Order: sequence, then C-alpha cells, then structure tokens
Amino acid sequence: MIVFIRRTAVASCLLLVASCVTDELVVYKDSVVSKEAKKAFVGVYQVTDWPGNEKPESVSVTEKEGKLRFSYSVPNKKSDFRFVLSKIPNSKKDLYLLSIPGQEATNQANMFLIGRTVKENTYIWVVFSTLAVAKDHLSFQNGKAKAEDVKQFLAMHGDDFVMANDPEVTLKNPKS
Repeated sequence: MIVFIRRTAVASCLLLVASCVTDELVVYKDSVVSKEAKKAFVGVYQVTDWPGNEKPESVSVTEKEGKLRFSYSVPNKKSDFRFVLSKIPNSKKDLYLLSIPGQEATNQANMFLIGRTVKENTYIWVVFSTLAVAKDHLSFQNGKAKAEDVKQFLAMHGDDFVMANDPEVTLKNPKS
C-alpha cells in the first residue's frame, strides 16, 4: 500500500529536503485517488527501512472527511501530515505521487514523493536532483522544482527513476 511519509531534518520529516520541494503542490488532478479507493490505503504500516538514526516503529494512514493523513513518532517528536495521492500517468509500475501540501510541519513547503505497492510492501522514493535519471531530466532552482516540470518528469521518467534508485522507505502493508 502506498503512503509515505518521509523537524526539517531528513529522517523525521520524511526527508524534507530541497530535492523534493516544489513551488506549487504537484497533483495529477485527473487521477487523484477517489474517496472510496482511499480506504484501501488506510491502516498501520510497520516500518522496515527508514533513513537516518531515528526509525519509527510504524506509520499510520488515516482518512477523515475525504482527506488522507499519515503520522508517525520518533523519540520526542510526533509528525502528522495531510497528503494527496494520485496515480502517475503512463506508469507501467503502478506508481503513485504522494503530494504533501505546505503545512506547519513542512515549514510551509510543498513536497512530493513517489510510492509503489508491491504485494506486502510499500516503497517510497524521494527525488534527489543528484540521483540517476533525475539529474538528467529534472532541475531544482532556489531549492525548488517547478510543479509542472515534476509532473512531466514523473509521467515520462517515473518508472525509470524507481528502477535506477533504491527506495528510502519500506513499509510492511497492514493487510498482508
């Protein structure tokens, strides 16, 4: 199942770094996951892999009033984020775009992550500008990428990106 997701430090804010920040919220409006389909993503995910030294035991995904949220805790910090989930067009790997709108926990930055569910696991990638595929097709100016550029990059190169790079987060799906 898909979800996320990664203080403004790399590990505790699901990798809030300049490389996944955009000027506007990135969403494929035509493929936003429907209210009914969101229910499949709700649950408590066991954390298998997580960047940094402080790994939470689990990530909880909830849906309230049609909006998805994920939360997790590490010592002395609880994080809670709302997010929009949409399918990435043209993806043969069934990739999702996890879009985290600017909110207090992200220092008002819009963020994006790539997610993929394969049987019992959900994998999450952060698009660093120095990683394979991204470095050739996506640029960040003043620490941010343009939302339209990200949408085009993911639609054209998302599958290649996840094949060329390891995910930063692995979550064990609650229904497996």
